Amino acid sequence: MEKNRRLRLWAAALIFVGALYRYWPIDSPLGPCGSGYESLELGCSIAHKASFSDPFIVPTGPSAHLAPLFPFLVSVLIRRLGDGPAAMNALQWLGTLVVALQLSLWPWIAQRLGMGFVSGAIGAGAWLLVGFAPLPMWEAAYVALLVLILVMCMHQILSKQVSTGFVLLTGVLGGITFLLNPVTLLAYTAWTLWIACVKRIQRIQKLVLIIIPFLVISPWLVRNYQVFHHFVLIRDNLGLELSISNNPCVTFSFRTYRSANCFRHPNDSVGEAGKVRALGEYEYNQTKLREALGWIKDNPGRFADLTKQRFLAFWFYTPGGNYFARRHIPLSILIIWFITPLSVGGLWLLFKKDRNAAGLCLAWLVLFPLVYYFVAFIPRYRYPILWASFMPASFLLTEVVQRLSILLAARYRGPV
Repeated sequence: MEKNRRLRLWAAALIFVGALYRYWPIDSPLGPCGSGYESLELGCSIAHKASFSDPFIVPTGPSAHLAPLFPFLVSVLIRRLGDGPAAMNALQWLGTLVVALQLSLWPWIAQRLGMGFVSGAIGAGAWLLVGFAPLPMWEAAYVALLVLILVMCMHQILSKQVSTGFVLLTGVLGGITFLLNPVTLLAYTAWTLWIACVKRIQRIQKLVLIIIPFLVISPWLVRNYQVFHHFVLIRDNLGLELSISNNPCVTFSFRTYRSANCFRHPNDSVGEAGKVRALGEYEYNQTKLREALGWIKDNPGRFADLTKQRFLAFWFYTPGGNYFARRHIPLSILIIWFITPLSVGGLWLLFKKDRNAAGLCLAWLVLFPLVYYFVAFIPRYRYPILWASFMPASFLLTEVVQRLSILLAARYRGPV
């Protein structure tokens, strides 16, 4: 398969069709507006009021609660198809197609990163077996696709001499990715520093990698400053998320905590939404940030325990608690438990073969999750970097199988 182009095309097509079958959307009887999802409500506000505002259950005014790109995409669908079921169904289909495209690219990307086409195909198959939900109301699938393309560009710049135009396009892609999820800034910044320190590229190219992403996001930064009269780095909801995730009655998981009586989020509580409207979103989030930091300071042991649980949940997917307590462990969780430690060995093998590829995988695995260890765990948080676990784990498996087959073949032939 590594050398047969037609076979590789058939394998990628099979993955694409398999993803379509796995995530075939169910027709929605409802539209996006009034659904209760902040991303969709912001899209409705843009479409109907030409305003990035009111993400919660009652109108709360101008917002930077989410990064802007996905809500703008939602607004385009609403303007084209209306705010009925047609727009919601189109959003579901778009999410499915994005996931299918992403997974069909895994084999090619794994090959370019030195792990082999088969490793990428096995990794994509493992994803489909686990059955990660595409969640069309959130941007995670789109972020995952852009991150994969960005990683390919990063690897190309690290490994070869490239044109300034290619570097410019990489910077534009970086800025677009930030406008989907600003957490990607961490890995991109680390990579830029890596380039500046160890890679001999033209000075203009180094400047392009820094300046172009800033130029891409700068209109949104200017908008936020004009609206809130404070600097807001794309999103302003960190204070809220830290507050609802670190308090006296919180649990490690959003799923288990949301059902508690003490859960107070503007999207679930009219009282909290009223505070957002009265204070303004920026000041409300600053108040919540002070509350969260105060609680963390007064309860370091509890905070450390929550952080440990969220770290384990992020990497081993235990959103509903301890699966051993139920004496029934779903196959999907077993696969994740199997793949996560295997990826460490895979990264070690990859480091010996292609240090640039291994360094990129490690950078995303280490830096992307940092924020998510401190907020209530939601499975979709890991979606954008699942490739960096599944591909190296599959690479390790293929290498082990290949070496065992060589040993067995040698033993079968016997001494000459």
